[in-house]
Amino acid sequence: MPMRAFKVFLIGLGSSVVWPLYLGLLALLARIAPWPRPLARPVSFVLASLGFGLFAAKVAHFVFRRGGVAEADLGMPAAVARQLRRAILGLVLCSIVLLLPEILLNQGMLAPGGHPVTVLTLPRLLGLGFEIAVWVVAYRLGRRKSALVMWWMECPQTLGWLCRRRRLLAWLLLGAIGAVIGLDLQGYGFTARRLAEAGTQSAILIGLCSAAYALLIQAIDNYAWHWIRPGSAPSPTPGSDAEGLDRSPELARRLRKVTRALVPIVGLLLGAWIWNVDLALFRSIGEVPLWHFSEESALRVGDLALAVAVFSITTAAWIHMSTFFAVAIFPRMPDDPGIRFAVVTLCRYSVLGLGVLAGLSALHLGVERIGMVLAALGVGLGFGLQEIVSNFVSGIILLLERPIRVGDIVTVSGMTGKIDRINIRATTIINSDNQSIIVPNRQFITSNLVNWTHKDRIIRVTIDLSLAFGTCPDRVVDLLLAIAREDPDVLHNPVPAASLEAFGKSGLNFSLHVHVPDPSLAGRVRHRLSTQIQKRFQEEQIEMPLPARELHVRTLPPTWLPVANGAMHASRVDPPSQTPPPPALATVAPQATPVVAITRCVDE
Repeated sequence: MPMRAFKVFLIGLGSSVVWPLYLGLLALLARIAPWPRPLARPVSFVLASLGFGLFAAKVAHFVFRRGGVAEADLGMPAAVARQLRRAILGLVLCSIVLLLPEILLNQGMLAPGGHPVTVLTLPRLLGLGFEIAVWVVAYRLGRRKSALVMWWMECPQTLGWLCRRRRLLAWLLLGAIGAVIGLDLQGYGFTARRLAEAGTQSAILIGLCSAAYALLIQAIDNYAWHWIRPGSAPSPTPGSDAEGLDRSPELARRLRKVTRALVPIVGLLLGAWIWNVDLALFRSIGEVPLWHFSEESALRVGDLALAVAVFSITTAAWIHMSTFFAVAIFPRMPDDPGIRFAVVTLCRYSVLGLGVLAGLSALHLGVERIGMVLAALGVGLGFGLQEIVSNFVSGIILLLERPIRVGDIVTVSGMTGKIDRINIRATTIINSDNQSIIVPNRQFITSNLVNWTHKDRIIRVTIDLSLAFGTCPDRVVDLLLAIAREDPDVLHNPVPAASLEAFGKSGLNFSLHVHVPDPSLAGRVRHRLSTQIQKRFQEEQIEMPLPARELHVRTLPPTWLPVANGAMHASRVDPPSQTPPPPALATVAPQATPVVAITRCVDE
């Protein structure tokens, strides 16, 4: 575990610093002791150097020993750890044997009788010997059969570019050390020493950055869920949280992405400090004008670079705002997905607005310069983009007023579904068919909205049923309540309720009202209760009647039968006329038509 490894590393670091601190204390006492100055100075320097070398050796032994931090937590093979431990111990020994006398001679610390020992050839030979030792160590680490190179070849996915260019990198490293040696041989000792110091510090920095990156990746993979919910269960279920910002796999992926970008940036900044990069060159380049607004003001390279940096930081903040909030802010906020989403969205809009204003100011395009453009844009928004602006403002109102939240179940414009995301223009709803419905934000403000989970997620499930006349209502109510209490998903508070609602056309109408903790349980609870009601009513012999109707037909009077029979058997015998009949001049009274009396159907 990375946390355990960090604690073990701190303990090992504390144990490794005991004797070096003791030597450092002796060096301080030797420097301030009432000794002769020519003796106190070299003794103090030698003790301090020995303490530093001992500290480096003990740390290397602790990290790269068998079963140490490198093998247990960084996944380094034992052969690679042994090779690196030997390389570091060899360099520490060579620095004590070669570099320490060289520094003593070059700095004039060896001064018996107040006269410094001046030897020109010996210090150069000692420094050259240390440089050759460094070249030999680098060659042994970078050769083809080296354990370190073989380990790199076994993990091409992690070190893809380095693995493919390993021979080129090895030759470049050996060539750089050889160049330092060549400069020293040519007499450019100061340049060679400066390059050697910066190169050594850069190599140490690369190793520290690599180790820090590996430890951070392991910490993210193992502790991302713990950063979201401190004190929760040790084995979280992936995807258990309703809010997408807090899902551990997604958060771990984004944290790995941030770490992958942040560690090289920090390494480059520290590398620039190690190599003493002069900022005067960049200042002079930044003063180069690109475009003149007027005689007094002009757009310079530095302004353009500043604008690019501001826009890049704004974009990175927009992308990774949710990651920062999930780690630093959300653990201290209520566990409400709607509040979290609203906070992240509003902060994103604020950062975007400030970033755009800062970038435009860096380009000398303040509000006073783009006033005409803003005015024209306002006219265009008023005429052509009013719907888009209306939806945008409605989205802001939704985030501030919060009539709906991410995860709510709503009904708007005849559509029912779960709120999945509230965007700048529209809101995404997932219906029961797992279809994404894009609803403009304006619909949630101007139309009737039903939020099923605004107050809480408890909803009522109602089951209506009809029983035969003569059934005992108290017996039915008791049976319905017993069935409701036996269901595991039915809440006991609010308590279930059953009652006789009305006298129907076919029987007695009863209703059973129960409450469930989540709308997603309504369908299955209704099915289970309906199944149990049918089963228990059959066992108790309680009848659920079908709608019954009776049809009463009266017998026709005898005086109507001849008329009816004549009408049924009459047929036409005259041929059809070719000319239309003449108009009737007299009104003939219509004959009485026999009426058949039939009673209407009556529902029982």
